[in-house]
Amino acid sequence: MFTFSESPAPVRSDIPESFRRLWDTVAEPGPALTALQRHVVLDLARTGTPEPSDAGGLPRALLELAQVLYTTPASFDYTLVARASRDAGYPATVEVIALVAILAAVDGFHRALGVRLEELPEPGTGDPTGRIAKGLAPRRTHVPMPRGAIPVALDLLPDVGATYRSLFGPLYMTPAEMGSSTFSRTPGLDRAQMEVISSRTSLLNECFY
Repeated sequence: MFTFSESPAPVRSDIPESFRRLWDTVAEPGPALTALQRHVVLDLARTGTPEPSDAGGLPRALLELAQVLYTTPASFDYTLVARASRDAGYPATVEVIALVAILAAVDGFHRALGVRLEELPEPGTGDPTGRIAKGLAPRRTHVPMPRGAIPVALDLLPDVGATYRSLFGPLYMTPAEMGSSTFSRTPGLDRAQMEVISSRTSLLNECFY
């Protein structure tokens, strides 16, 4: 799993290691969704609308949100989030956003290297954990979140937020590294080069943040 044996360029060992941990995590039940429902969301994002019998009991608005976020992120807007939140609740909506953001990062890395996408993990069993933060509300944001910037956008579900942030170090920078204007990877890019790429990506995706 995540061997990158077909990659035309070397891949740092921390990247496949982080992807393997992610796959183990997304195969488990989440705060609001079962493992099977998580699998449905991830499969839908990649392949298109599932048959109604395969939708895992998820509202259509939630599935639409997942597909749009993965395939055409520039068209992702408050209307989609509001409709999904109305039909499925904020926790399920935030969980779907997180799952698709994680999948898009992993799949995007594979596509950039021109290698085959990794098969989705087989879903586990069990009920949702119910670990949901209390007392949060939208603050001119699409979903409830603590006070802070982008890294805490998914912290209505603390475990999910932590899983999402686990990608920062391997694919971007850790919070500590973000505090250094002279950070550089060896081998790799320096801080300025990273910021140019991330800014360009945000521009192309019409990131509303």
